[in-house]
Amino acid sequence: MSDQSSTKTILTLLAGIGIGAAIGAGAALLLSPNDGKTNRRKLREKIGKLSSDFKDKTSDLWSELEEELEELSKEKDKEQEQDKQENQASHG
Repeated sequence: MSDQSSTKTILTLLAGIGIGAAIGAGAALLLSPNDGKTNRRKLREKIGKLSSDFKDKTSDLWSELEEELEELSKEKDKEQEQDKQENQASHG
């Protein structure tokens, strides 16, 4: 599996988790025996946790992507330098 495919799979998974959480929260509110005030408090807590988890995961993914881009950039620079040296050697 390529890195791009792996990243796309992870992002798709995160989106699915977010959508599933939203649907689950809505169902819980509709079926809950608690009063509205209690439900709102619980919902705020749950949204806060989900938001924090999502930010952490996206931050981690972003860091991984930046590292991969940096590595690819270095590889490209190295290849360009090798091509330049080969051209100079063949013309020199």
